[in-house]
Amino acid sequence: MTLLTEKERLRAQIRLRRREFDSVARDRANRAINSRLESLPILQRAHCMQIYVSLPQEVDTHALIRRLLRAGKRIAVPRVAAENLLQQYFIGDLAELQTGAFGILEPRPGSTPRAATEIFDLVFVPGLAFDRAGNRLGAGKGYYDRFLAEMTAPKIALAFAFQLVEQVPIEKHDQRVDMIVTEDEVMACR
Repeated sequence: MTLLTEKERLRAQIRLRRREFDSVARDRANRAINSRLESLPILQRAHCMQIYVSLPQEVDTHALIRRLLRAGKRIAVPRVAAENLLQQYFIGDLAELQTGAFGILEPRPGSTPRAATEIFDLVFVPGLAFDRAGNRLGAGKGYYDRFLAEMTAPKIALAFAFQLVEQVPIEKHDQRVDMIVTEDEVMACR
C-alpha cells in the first residue's frame, strides 16, 4: 500500500467514525476537552491565539472562542487566501464570520484586521488523526501544513479519543503538533 493510499484509508476511517459519533457522547467529549483545556497553564498565560473555527463533526471551538474573547484574549481565525494559503484575521465576535471555503466559517473580506503569524502565543490545530509523537493527518489539501511550517508558537491539537491512532503515515512536509487534548487526556508530544 502506498503512503498516499494509506493516508486516504485512514482519512476515510476517521471521517466515518466522526459521522457515527453519537451527539450525546460528542457533547460530553466536548465538555471534557474544554475542561482539560481550561486547566492548562499554557492557555491561561497566552494572550494572542490562532484558533480554527470548527465544523460540526470536529471538536467544538465555538464555545472556546467565545470564552477566550470574553476573557480579553486576542483571537485570530483563518481564512483561505487565493494562493492556497491560510491567512489569519482577528475577530471580536463569531458574528463577524461567514461561510467560506470548504463550508468553514471565516472572516468576511475587509471586515477584520489581519494578524501577523509571529505574534501568536498559541495555535490550535485541526486534524483527522494524530499519534502520540504529534504527527497529524489533515484533510489532504496542505493548508495547515504550510501555515504550521511558519509557526514557532506551541501547537495544540483538539481531538476526540478515537482520532488517536498508533501511527500517522507522514511525508517530509507534514507538520507536527506539540500537544494533543482529548476527552481522556492531555499529552505532550515533544
